[in-house]
Amino acid sequence: MMTRMSPTAKSSDRRFSARYLTREGERESILARYGHERFEAIQAMVERQLDVLMSRSQLLLGLCGIAITTTGFSGRLIAGNSRLGQGLIIGGLGLVLCAASVLVWGVLHLTWITQRDSQFIDNWLMAVLEYRDRKTRLFRLSIILLLIGLTLYVGSIAVMLVNPQPIIVLPK
Repeated sequence: MMTRMSPTAKSSDRRFSARYLTREGERESILARYGHERFEAIQAMVERQLDVLMSRSQLLLGLCGIAITTTGFSGRLIAGNSRLGQGLIIGGLGLVLCAASVLVWGVLHLTWITQRDSQFIDNWLMAVLEYRDRKTRLFRLSIILLLIGLTLYVGSIAVMLVNPQPIIVLPK
């Protein structure tokens, strides 16, 4: 059974409000709640956190795929009106591809948490938390890249809508 968290005197008092822990503080908090002998429970908790990260990464990868597929079908039409539209769609697509690369290689790339060998749960937990945090940082980077890329992509569509011109395809 998990150890209960201590109730605070006044939960509205900012001194007692929840705060983010350092990785070392998180390790100590987990070990204080679960105990050193509850390895299976601690491992299950970390696995659940990694599962959330993986499922959200798959969602973002799907958004990247939609942007890439849409560009394949209508990219020429969107970029055909101006150099600005072309630059925006190329830059946007490039950033979306970078986001997908970070997701695939950095977040979805597997290393099993059971491969971390340690005789002590403290050291194992610290290594696993570092692994989780590294993947979380890469996930956040991919979100930033994807959002900027999609913003540029939408900008290219806006340029097309502001300057509607028929596209004339010349025979080769």
